[in-house]
Amino acid sequence: MITRSDLQEISQLENDQGHLLSLYLPLFQDTNDTDYNIELKNLLRSADQRFQQQFGSELPASFEGLFEDIRVFIRDNAGKYGRGIALFATPDKGIIETRSMPSSVEPSAIVDSRPNLAPLIRLVEDYTPYCVCIISRDQARILTGILDELEEHSQLEDDEVPGQHDQGGWSQSRFERHIEDHVHRHFKRVAQHLFEMLENNDYQHLILGGPEEVVAGFRDVLHQYVKDRLIGHVRLLMEANINDVRSHALDVIEEQVKLRKRDLIQKVESESLAKDMGVHGLTGVMEALQRGQVLSLVVDHHVRTSGIVCTSCGAMSVTPAQGETCPYCQSAEIREMTNVIPGIITTAFQQGAAISVIDDEEQQEQLAKLGGIGALLRFRVEEQSA
Repeated sequence: MITRSDLQEISQLENDQGHLLSLYLPLFQDTNDTDYNIELKNLLRSADQRFQQQFGSELPASFEGLFEDIRVFIRDNAGKYGRGIALFATPDKGIIETRSMPSSVEPSAIVDSRPNLAPLIRLVEDYTPYCVCIISRDQARILTGILDELEEHSQLEDDEVPGQHDQGGWSQSRFERHIEDHVHRHFKRVAQHLFEMLENNDYQHLILGGPEEVVAGFRDVLHQYVKDRLIGHVRLLMEANINDVRSHALDVIEEQVKLRKRDLIQKVESESLAKDMGVHGLTGVMEALQRGQVLSLVVDHHVRTSGIVCTSCGAMSVTPAQGETCPYCQSAEIREMTNVIPGIITTAFQQGAAISVIDDEEQQEQLAKLGGIGALLRFRVEEQSA
């Protein structure tokens, strides 16, 4: 499970010569070595072409040995990484970092001085750990996961909840109150367990499963902090197959992510057009990043745009200032980038901003009106670029 602290650690990787490879590759159990070779060759060829465009020269010959090492590594270790792999390497240090990725990872390979963290950042920002609690009047089944990885966490059962055969000489009303008291204690015990899991950072979002009337009663006893994490309810039986639980949970999460991004785009539009606590467009976002203003970044997944990066101070801009020097530190150590979006995402992440990558067609159309990229700000300045 990848965390923000993991990404902060990877973000510190650098190579002054621009020889750091960031590779993302989907893995499939029925894919043979030949298929991997073809995919890798295509990716590494595109990385070489992009490097030539940015640095004006071919990749050093030492990359041939690195590429062969990566091919062998993936051939021998693909089974350890599930459905996808993120890999970072240099010719002098070899493979530095590897991480498992979900099946939705898009293949890419970039060679630069800094790691391309955009796919990992998107994974962490959109799909935080979640918890599914299937509740009944005498049992609870708790599962935790992230994306398509879901596993059983714990099961709680109240063996003391009486059945109809236990009524004996009790009056009906007294017996029913006795049962409800047991059920209430069971609910409180499960609620406390969920609260302790939240304090332990075992999940960020909670989904409840079970009959609607049972879920409603259980929800009433949840701690407010746990209620604040609740994002949906699914009708699942206690004995539901884990694949069914996963499928229902991901539907809820996808909808929650979609709504959150829709609201964010609307807020960016409102704030930026009012020239208040938001900016939109590439120039406005770059300037806000340089000032450390960005609180939340929103960007269309398909946006690709060239730009300039200063290798001295790290500032990015659409075009260089007069004399081709950095407009911020006046260094002449600037170079063109075929796509500055990964750099923008990484810089925003390093500054502690929340990142939202938009791949919903309707939301992309809405964001296109703002130039495909925008941000909410931490603080105002006297002048902001649109």
